Amino acid sequence: MSAPVEQKSSESSGNCGSCGCESGCGLLLWKNPIETGKVFGGLLVGLLVLKTVNLITFFLKVFYTTLFISGSIEFVSKIILGKGLVTKYGLKDCPNVVGMIKPSVDHMFKVFPVYQAKFRKLVFAYQPKNNFKAAVILFVLHRFFSWFSVWTIAFIGVISTFTVPLIYSMYKKEIDTAVDNGIKVAKVKTDEFTQLASEKTKPYLETLDSKLGPVSGFVKSQYHNANTVSSKSTTTGLAAKVPLEEPSKGTTTGSTSFPSVPQTAPLNQQTQEFSVDALQSELKQSTDGLKRDLQENNNVSY
Repeated sequence: MSAPVEQKSSESSGNCGSCGCESGCGLLLWKNPIETGKVFGGLLVGLLVLKTVNLITFFLKVFYTTLFISGSIEFVSKIILGKGLVTKYGLKDCPNVVGMIKPSVDHMFKVFPVYQAKFRKLVFAYQPKNNFKAAVILFVLHRFFSWFSVWTIAFIGVISTFTVPLIYSMYKKEIDTAVDNGIKVAKVKTDEFTQLASEKTKPYLETLDSKLGPVSGFVKSQYHNANTVSSKSTTTGLAAKVPLEEPSKGTTTGSTSFPSVPQTAPLNQQTQEFSVDALQSELKQSTDGLKRDLQENNNVSY
């Protein structure tokens, strides 16, 4: 009887140990109902206080009441006893708030440049796909927060945090099976819809591609080049492509010998000029061909 219990406890502790949050897992899974109840009740009371109490006026009232009481006690005690009770029994040193906060702040400053670099790459579109994904996520969050207030979201989040992990741990196998089945069905339906859409749109896309001609090829090449910005397009990548001349056998070393300069073609001969007039003429020819085909189709239909 003791072996299954020990195995179950070891599995649960192994799962919590893998994420490095033993105390957090135990708190959310209600392993200690008294401790979890205290935290859960305190969060709910705090949310209710935020809902009903104006914190600005509340703290201002607490501060001026405390200052008035301390000043009155100090003044009266000096008159009656000859010395102030507040200065005698009050705190002589301030708590070391800087020492408590400094490790967290130092860790944040170490991690901050990494997130700053990621944010810069996202804002300046190093990978446009990531920009589109982030824009869609922000749009969904914007719509979500426009429908619900911050207090409602926080209240639902607190209740979900202390109930969903417990329910999942109790019905883990059933939930995992249902999620796997749902993912499989969604993949099958998505593949069917994608294949159907591809079959329906393929003739129109081929016709449009053939009508546009060189314009379509130019757009595809430009999209492929601008889709990602990698190290190959930087100065370091270009410098890596410069061929180095291998030293010939029998070369002498000394003060009179100098390294040979690699012979490369000038940059202006390697780059290809782009003609806007040629593109306009090709685009005009393609549009004229489309108009002509449409007119012929209309005449045949009439």
